[in-house]
Amino acid sequence: MNIMIYKILMIMIGILLLAAGIVDIRKKQISRGMILALLLLCFAVIPFKEDYGIYDALGGLAIGACAIGVSVVSREQIGRGDGMVIAAIGLVLGAYSCIAVVCVASMIMCVVSIVVLISKKGTKQTRLPFLPAVFVGYALYTSRILL
Repeated sequence: MNIMIYKILMIMIGILLLAAGIVDIRKKQISRGMILALLLLCFAVIPFKEDYGIYDALGGLAIGACAIGVSVVSREQIGRGDGMVIAAIGLVLGAYSCIAVVCVASMIMCVVSIVVLISKKGTKQTRLPFLPAVFVGYALYTSRILL
């Protein structure tokens, strides 16, 4: 029963990430309500994880805090909302898995950036939404777990 609830909650997090990615593409920002809903859902998953410790959760949260710090230092080159979303999924995934998801998302964004620059659809100043790539990284990670 616990595993079924865990899987359902993980899928719901994926759906919220997908919705946040779509909003990020359209509006270039994420609402605080959506971030709060994602955070609450991530907190709800924690009791259902079997191979999980508080240090792992804090490590994942720290990765998100670092992303928020980079956002502040870089004057929002990385959105603060992106950092908050990374912190939320870091609570669920833990440090190592959160890093893996962010690395996959970063590689996806590198490829997208190269395509945008080569096709002359943008310049080095063009801002691209990051959350769709985070969703893809999360989906790849959770498909490994949930199947």
